[in-house]
Amino acid sequence: MPASLDPALAGLLDVQAADNNIEVLRRRLAGLPERARLRAAQASIDEAGTRAAELAVPRHELERQQKRLEDEVAMLRAKADEADASLYSGRVTAVRELQALQDEVTSLRRRASELEERVLELMVELEPMSEAASELDRSREVLEAEARAATVALAEAEAAVQKELDEVLAQRSAAAESVQGEALADYERLRPVYGGSAVARLLGGRCEGCPLAMPAMEVDRIRHLPPGMAICDECGRLVLH
Repeated sequence: MPASLDPALAGLLDVQAADNNIEVLRRRLAGLPERARLRAAQASIDEAGTRAAELAVPRHELERQQKRLEDEVAMLRAKADEADASLYSGRVTAVRELQALQDEVTSLRRRASELEERVLELMVELEPMSEAASELDRSREVLEAEARAATVALAEAEAAVQKELDEVLAQRSAAAESVQGEALADYERLRPVYGGSAVARLLGGRCEGCPLAMPAMEVDRIRHLPPGMAICDECGRLVLH
């Protein structure tokens, strides 16, 4: 810091440097690659969940059909066995009744076989769906593990940047305490306009914050003033001299 600067104003350069660092650190905090990694993992998990939900609708419908047919087959087989038992029990002796029982057994077992064929067809349809569902489950497990690791990595990265940010904020606070209140207010008013170069020094015949030379009379006037702060007529920045 140049010795000719008023210490009560020169601290503005330290405040400005700290503010510039604070902005950099806050951008770094918001743009941590670990955060993007976590968002990507969560998006993939959501996508896998959506795909699993979409796949579950037709798969569950086929499974319901399979269960219904299997229950019907079991019922038909039970009735056929019951009729078959009556056929050979000796309790029925009339030829017509025996023939009717035989026909019933044949019909029931034929129907059961037809339904069993349909069950097999459903199982064939379900197999790739079940494999796809299992693959999605495995993928989600991997993605969830990645998300957990990304969460830990993000927390560690955030803590490291936040620690650095807290240190710079403390430096800024200390620097601001040494600055005259009115000068600090002027700086904070102009910072939104000029960003990281609201305060500049007078170097030779120009303002450090802009490439334009001040009028010679203005430079001479400022140089004959006690060390302090002026406004650059060319760019409007605060100029320390």
